Amino acid sequence: MAQIQQQGSRWLISGDMTINQVDVLLAESKALQMPAALEVDLAQVVEVDTVALSLIFEWLRHAAANKANIKLVNLPANLVSLATLYGVLELIPQSGVSHSH
Repeated sequence: MAQIQQQGSRWLISGDMTINQVDVLLAESKALQMPAALEVDLAQVVEVDTVALSLIFEWLRHAAANKANIKLVNLPANLVSLATLYGVLELIPQSGVSHSH
């Protein structure tokens, strides 16, 4: 079961970010307060599929609409692989990651 726990200005996502769980996660995220500076922690995410990317971009749009600053941390390797495959990794704002160019 996927869930989002809010801890101050952080959202802790746990469980699966997959097609079966996307509606739950979207509903939970809409019910939560989006702080001006939000950190989304994906350390406890287990399974992901392409829907996870859609969900992340939905959060980014929501943040932009609310003039909020959003950063994602602890992206699971399988999500990084997917984002890289689709060429969208650089569109996901991450903190704590050093990009080597």
